[in-house]
Amino acid sequence: MNCHVRNMVCLSQRSRIILPLLILIAVELVQPTMSCKNENCSRLLHNSLKLTRLTNKKTAELLGTYKASQGDSTDLICDMQMDNVPESTISGQTISERILSVYTRLKEFLPHMKTVMEQQKDFNPPTNLVAEGLNVMITQVHHTALRVNCLLQILQPNIPIPEPAERPTGIPPAQNIFQQKAYGCIVLSRLQELLSKAVQEQKSLKGKMCRKRTKNAF
Repeated sequence: MNCHVRNMVCLSQRSRIILPLLILIAVELVQPTMSCKNENCSRLLHNSLKLTRLTNKKTAELLGTYKASQGDSTDLICDMQMDNVPESTISGQTISERILSVYTRLKEFLPHMKTVMEQQKDFNPPTNLVAEGLNVMITQVHHTALRVNCLLQILQPNIPIPEPAERPTGIPPAQNIFQQKAYGCIVLSRLQELLSKAVQEQKSLKGKMCRKRTKNAF
């Protein structure tokens, strides 16, 4: 494959990862911090579920790209155990508690994704697919969290929503290259697992959340 053809293939791969996300992000940026309490409940749930599904799909694709870029040690590094990466588990007994857990987890992953992106820029040229994909996915996960925040505003309209810490916790001050590669793979793997669960949690709200809100309005 000559350089021109190879470059065209790379551009095509980048377009498949980036363009669908940019369209939804442009929509989300119109009113990213607005109050959602007075919005149509069914439409809010539909938009949040749609965005979470897309983010899950694109995270899975980015994880595949990441693994392909790591060489023969991929299986080994991705199966390592790391306590400093957020878990993909969702906790809580009530619907509100579980959606709050989704929101908190998404926010917890954001600084870790930024760290992985900076590490990838050190490994490869700044134009590599993994770093570019991470840059887009950071924005995508942020806006997915905003949509989930909207669901919380409806589920618990009179309760303040706690915000997790801005900085990642537990990241060692120094990591060798092997540890950094493992860290990136584990971050993306757990994020994708979390998003899959977030889709299921939101699907379980259908026929429940908006019906409850309608009853409360009378």
